[in-house]
Amino acid sequence: MGLLSQSAFAFFAAARLRTAWAALGVVAFDKLLQGNSQQTVFSQNDIPDPWSHEPSCFRSTSIATAGKQFCIYTANTTGPTGVSIITTPEAAQTIEELQFLDDNPLDNFLTHQQAQELFTKDPPYEVRKVEGKGLGVFATRKILKYETVMIDQASVVEDMEIEKAFSAQEARTMLAQAVNQLRRPQIVRAMSSDHGGHDSSDTEDDDDDGEGKLETDIMLTNAYGSEVTGRKFRNLFPLISRINHACSPNSYVLFSRAGISMAIKTYRDIEAGEELSVSYLTLGQTFAHRTHALRRWGFTCTCSLCTLPSTAKAESDLRRSLIAQSDSKILEMWNADKYSDAIGLAIEGIQMIKDEGLEHFLTDQYALLAKLWMLAGERKKAEAWARKSWDMLAGMGYLGNEDEQEMWDMETFLERVGSGAMKAVNRVPASLRDGGGSKEGLGVDERLVEVQK
Repeated sequence: MGLLSQSAFAFFAAARLRTAWAALGVVAFDKLLQGNSQQTVFSQNDIPDPWSHEPSCFRSTSIATAGKQFCIYTANTTGPTGVSIITTPEAAQTIEELQFLDDNPLDNFLTHQQAQELFTKDPPYEVRKVEGKGLGVFATRKILKYETVMIDQASVVEDMEIEKAFSAQEARTMLAQAVNQLRRPQIVRAMSSDHGGHDSSDTEDDDDDGEGKLETDIMLTNAYGSEVTGRKFRNLFPLISRINHACSPNSYVLFSRAGISMAIKTYRDIEAGEELSVSYLTLGQTFAHRTHALRRWGFTCTCSLCTLPSTAKAESDLRRSLIAQSDSKILEMWNADKYSDAIGLAIEGIQMIKDEGLEHFLTDQYALLAKLWMLAGERKKAEAWARKSWDMLAGMGYLGNEDEQEMWDMETFLERVGSGAMKAVNRVPASLRDGGGSKEGLGVDERLVEVQK
């Protein structure tokens, strides 16, 4: 096990056993807004809890955000490296008030028993070199479907608005300071910077010795996008970032509610010696779209999906295109009173999703079918499909760990889950409006239903 793996496990295990973390005080935000200089500094006695450094604040130099402040906040009482957050004073205040720094990954993703098993044994993975990829993460034993393999906490959390508020060099300087203030900045600086996403013709990036150049390339190569306090951020997870990309991955990322902790869970059983992979892209894209999107990282994917023979690849692309269009088609059929066709298409879509290995899509598809059957007056069928969605979401960890899962209620569940057609479909079939008609009148081919059970 690598040094980072050992330190991460030790830190989170110790944190789990403590009854409380460092006390969180109130940030003196009025002081952040004093003065007209570009950077605001504090005396040592004025450092507000929970921050371990004087927050350094900079005023935007951009016309679009002129005068707006962004500050560097560092807390070295959390995570194996500490965490530096670059954001506005208002967002930092919300982070402090909601106690997001008390975001222990063990509590977010594991029951007490699971946490004990995970940190009292060797991790189920190891980090080692991969030809042509740098480092990768490999299973050291059989890992079961939906098992939580890895947990991590962000070392750097950077507000995406920084890009609009400051020049490239100003943003780099702030990022370099944020890394410098971490308890273990060397862990961040040891990460890969090979795929920073820069255009080789961009002369502004040619100065390899410029302040913050290394940190910026590391961020662009490794960071994950997330939402914290309703704002978009770029988060750097030193341990999880070792996992390489595949367009047909065997694992997926799961964010905590706070957005600054992350877990890796598996889509399927993984054998010892197999490399773990996640997708850097939104799932379900065609080959051409994936290839184009991966250019920012500067590599060509060679996963099993991307190396299919031409005919199989074309068939895969067709299925993915049909899946992408299915929501609008189902809604169109439903609104045209073609209810049996809409339900039949939703059922057929399940097999296409399975054929493409798009596990994430099944939960919404099951929930959509539940809503369609509920509107059709078939509560028993609606309950069956809704329960399939619930059980799958629970297994994947999206309903919290087992200690946190709420009691089952179909109507409440269907209000909270899904998007697209799931939210748009609300019409009761004409045959059932005003109490008329028969529940048996939809005419859905039950053979389709049986195939998908």
